[in-house]
Amino acid sequence: MVGILVQEVITEKFQKIDINAPLSEAIGIFEKEDPDLILVFDGNVYKGVLTQDLIIHSHLKWNPTKAKVKDVYKTAPVIKPNEDLSKAAKLMIEVDLRSLPVGESKAEIIGVISDLMLLNRIAKEEFGKRKVEEFMTKDVITLRTDDTVAKALATMRDHAISRIPLVNEEGRLEGLVTLHDLIVRFIKPRFRAQTGELVGEKIPPFSTQLREVMIRGVITILPDATVQEAVATMIDSNIDGLVVVDENDRVKGVLTIKDLLLPISRMVEKEVKFYLQLGGDAAILSDFTRERIIEDIKRFVDGYEDLLGNEGIIYLHLRRFSEKFRGVYLYQARMRVVTDRGIFIATGETWGAIQAVHDAIRAIERQLLQKAELERDTHYYKRFLERIGLA
Repeated sequence: MVGILVQEVITEKFQKIDINAPLSEAIGIFEKEDPDLILVFDGNVYKGVLTQDLIIHSHLKWNPTKAKVKDVYKTAPVIKPNEDLSKAAKLMIEVDLRSLPVGESKAEIIGVISDLMLLNRIAKEEFGKRKVEEFMTKDVITLRTDDTVAKALATMRDHAISRIPLVNEEGRLEGLVTLHDLIVRFIKPRFRAQTGELVGEKIPPFSTQLREVMIRGVITILPDATVQEAVATMIDSNIDGLVVVDENDRVKGVLTIKDLLLPISRMVEKEVKFYLQLGGDAAILSDFTRERIIEDIKRFVDGYEDLLGNEGIIYLHLRRFSEKFRGVYLYQARMRVVTDRGIFIATGETWGAIQAVHDAIRAIERQLLQKAELERDTHYYKRFLERIGLA
């Protein structure tokens, strides 16, 4: 436990909208007020949340001029005001949200708590004196300014990341690209053109070089800066991540809000080490399939506990294609396991969500075995052969 209650850092000011309201009304709220999220209600009962990212991604599937809030929002838990901040951090990671509604029940919402509110309060304690290098991601994926938008999107997809620092041949930072910006500028306009909103307007090609679209003057921080300094910088700049550079501006890591929430979330339950985030088309899975996938991933973590490390987050993005074989949909499972011992990424694509996830898990297992050079260790190698049906 952190020993600080949610009620100490909540704000009673929040935006709300009816579940049957047109999506254009929500877009107007975001453009005018710029909140982290909007709480969705059905009458006086809380139903879920709406974020700008949900709307941006939904633009690929829905026509926002006709869609309603109920087409896009997602469910999210309510945290009670007397809960510890470590519990709030845990929920934020699990549901992949930067803010959470606060109340005694879905009919008694009294405010919201944001990740930066939470971190700002905890950073005033001993946690805030710790160094950035302790929490930053050191295995940073970078690109060059003459790489293309297409390569950036493919890299983000393959590595399940949302930001990429751009460096020169000496590793010095020159810019930054984010998935949010690329979707808004390159993918969203293509959808709008299909619906007739951008007739006659020129859409930039995916072959555009990143130097033409990158963020310049990137906000950075040094590895030996404190967590308190990092959080203050994020708040002042209203950003959710920092590029970590040395005195010569060479990229050494990336620090995100999630990197700081993870150690705080572990204070809830000492036995909880890994968190699973389901994305993409996971919401349309049946309860049986979702539970089976969660059980399979739990067995994977338990089986390789000493190889995976002490803590981490597993990102699992599922995509269901329209093709069917004997009534079973084709699925793609992209898995990214981020641990204190490294980052492991794999993709499985086959008929059925469960099998696609199995294939991704097996690929991660191969990476673990290869990295640890455990081919000679019969304990792990025999278990791996059994799992892939060769023993």
